[in-house]
Amino acid sequence: MPSNTNAEGLTAEAAVDRIEAAIHPRASDRRLHSRGAVYDAKFVPSGQIESRTIATHLRSETPAVVRFSNGGNFDADDRAKGVRGMAVKFLADGHAVADLAAANTLTFPARTPEGFVALVELLSMSQGGTLDKLKAVPKLVSVLVKHPEIGKALLAGSGKPPASFATTRFNGLRAFFLVDADGKRQAFRYRLRPESGEIALDPQQARTLARDFLIAELDQRLTEGPVAFTLEFQFADAGDPTADPTIAWPEERLLVPAGQIIITSRSSDEEHWQQQVFDPTRVAAGVELSNDPILAFRAHAYATSAERRLRKTEPVS
Repeated sequence: MPSNTNAEGLTAEAAVDRIEAAIHPRASDRRLHSRGAVYDAKFVPSGQIESRTIATHLRSETPAVVRFSNGGNFDADDRAKGVRGMAVKFLADGHAVADLAAANTLTFPARTPEGFVALVELLSMSQGGTLDKLKAVPKLVSVLVKHPEIGKALLAGSGKPPASFATTRFNGLRAFFLVDADGKRQAFRYRLRPESGEIALDPQQARTLARDFLIAELDQRLTEGPVAFTLEFQFADAGDPTADPTIAWPEERLLVPAGQIIITSRSSDEEHWQQQVFDPTRVAAGVELSNDPILAFRAHAYATSAERRLRKTEPVS
């Protein structure tokens, strides 16, 4: 397993400490993407990537659970711009064999764990839409000097808020490798494209909705039938970066549908799945991690966060 400390000297524990200090989660919450709901689903393969990987869960129909979330804390406003998440857990005999984690942004805002944590701290200085300039301006200058790529992310923003989880495209952002039967490796990124089309929230409609409307909207939508996403793999060309999630690969790169994620209903075992970690570094044979430094750090940060939110009693000193 990769080291708990990254090249900048940041430990997973310190990263989670700083995020907690910035956004003040409740003890039992995920430190980010706190509010979410879990749904039963299945993956139906397209048959178009079978020659590219030995990964069993991508070559045959596989049960899954999907967690949709708002990227902020438990009180985040679904009517506002911001990150939304979709995480998929592929199952075999009720146990996880692989996870996907995706967001409604085209790129990740930071190249390193330190940069991402600094960005969370910076954004937390905006309370109720009002920026505390005395604190934020020095922090902004410091962040941009050390992590200039974050300036591009701040200027780009997160786009319009989605009208529904079911009408949002989610992107995996990070690179992985597919491995075939001969050991050949191909770099790819994944995305989840809604089969209902991409629809943003109308500002007029937003004023009539509850701040946490997205989960209720999806629950209602599912009473009328399943919701489906196409899982697509975008394959890299030579020279496309695998270690820098702040750079999108050109859209003309080969895009292959791996299959469908078909969501049927709210999970009957939601309490159990809400306690689980949806960790994109959990991969099966036939898929390998890239050299992305945040990907390497992520499993440790997730484990630290999970240990804290699932702690039943205070540790004995």
